[in-house]
Amino acid sequence: MSKIIKYSYKFRLKPTKNQEILLNKHFGSVRFAYNYFLNQRKEEYLNNKKSITYNKQSAFLTQLKRNDDTIWLKETNSQTLQFALKTLDQAYQNYFNKRTKFPKFKSKRNKNTFTVPQHVRNEGDKIYFPKFKEGIRMIMERKIEGLIKKATLSKTPSGK
Repeated sequence: MSKIIKYSYKFRLKPTKNQEILLNKHFGSVRFAYNYFLNQRKEEYLNNKKSITYNKQSAFLTQLKRNDDTIWLKETNSQTLQFALKTLDQAYQNYFNKRTKFPKFKSKRNKNTFTVPQHVRNEGDKIYFPKFKEGIRMIMERKIEGLIKKATLSKTPSGK
């Protein structure tokens, strides 16, 4: 029987200009999806005293990506947008179970993050995930051991 050990690594990325633009699109798309669906949940509760489920919002996200006004959401990894919805759903569950305060809207002035829940791998000093086929260079201070399950990318307000 094999033993599962969980590690968390933190590395600094050195993206090219094109990669930086695509990363910023990911940050913006995830923030938009989170805020859009948080607003949708608030409106549904205020108008009908009902809560929208994750599954309904997930189906609506697919429709939203086909809409001409929000076609730019297709430039973002779909699993990343789905993970933002799961995060929102978990925040709602925590609020209604009285573990936290009500979820807040995301701001681009604060720390921006997005999570890639699958298909993450590293080779040498580069990390690869969907929409970044050429890989993003990392400054590696130590070797990554084991299999990468997911990656969370963060950007501070200063741009690091």
